[in-house]
Amino acid sequence: MQTTAENVIAGKLPGRLIELEDGFLFPLTQPLVHRSSGQYTRQRRLAVLNRWIRKGILQVIGSPWLPGFWILSPEQSDRALVAIKKMRLPVKLLLSVSSASMNENKNWFSFKADPMMSVEVRWNSFESYTQEMKKKYRARLKKVMKSNMALEERILMPDEDDFSTAAQLLTTTLTDKVVAMPENLGWLLELYQAGFGSSFKIHGFFLEDRLIGFLSIVEDGTLLRAMHFGSSDSSPNDFYSYAMFYVIRLGIEGGYQKVSLGRTATEIKSSYGAEPEENYFSFYSENWFFRGLLKLAQKRYQPKSYILRRPFK
Repeated sequence: MQTTAENVIAGKLPGRLIELEDGFLFPLTQPLVHRSSGQYTRQRRLAVLNRWIRKGILQVIGSPWLPGFWILSPEQSDRALVAIKKMRLPVKLLLSVSSASMNENKNWFSFKADPMMSVEVRWNSFESYTQEMKKKYRARLKKVMKSNMALEERILMPDEDDFSTAAQLLTTTLTDKVVAMPENLGWLLELYQAGFGSSFKIHGFFLEDRLIGFLSIVEDGTLLRAMHFGSSDSSPNDFYSYAMFYVIRLGIEGGYQKVSLGRTATEIKSSYGAEPEENYFSFYSENWFFRGLLKLAQKRYQPKSYILRRPFK
């Protein structure tokens, strides 16, 4: 089922808008590989991937700039592929983020990704959420809140200098973690702001009137999505955990049914009460060369292991 935010943003992304017979909309986009100064740029295979992307070889159902959006069922992925072929669009290498493996489908190759971590909201207040925690986790939460109690929160606006500062913090935070993103992260934040309108908010955290970190969210019907996180070297201890607890509080007090904390940091997010939602990077190709590479990659690929924490009584 298409979410409210997916429907809003679909036609506003760079790329081609495609509509299925049932009205389901999705963009067909090409990712950009960030020229990071971190370890990713020292890997020769990234340079090769970057060349393929810039030549238009890899196309994405959905958008790499919106992680967690357009996670399609295998059936939807196949239907999207059929629609793309009907439009006679060239498909050398196609990527769909799917909710289940598609290895049984012809010419599809799936790789298990880090799970999306989400908190199902069942509390009426942040205090009741806190009280349901086991003693050890409740003590950690109180420690996080105490370490960050001096922070002041404000909503950042696009015409403010702090908006540009947030983009710089995001670049620093993601330099050695993410590669599928545009060079100009200010443009990315502006794209969210223009595309989602008032449903997109950047919560800035200030210490002595100086922006030391931020967290952006997208309000998507009954789902609250945490999207971008950035922090400076001068942020307090446990600032990341503070930001995650902050968005959980927003979800509870805002009456949302679920809060998505995004992908990565699986183990620590489970300590906040988030549960994993499996997803796969599923590639499609009819080209013998790419199919050979994908088969080889499947033999070598090992998904990350993690331990889920259970913070509630």
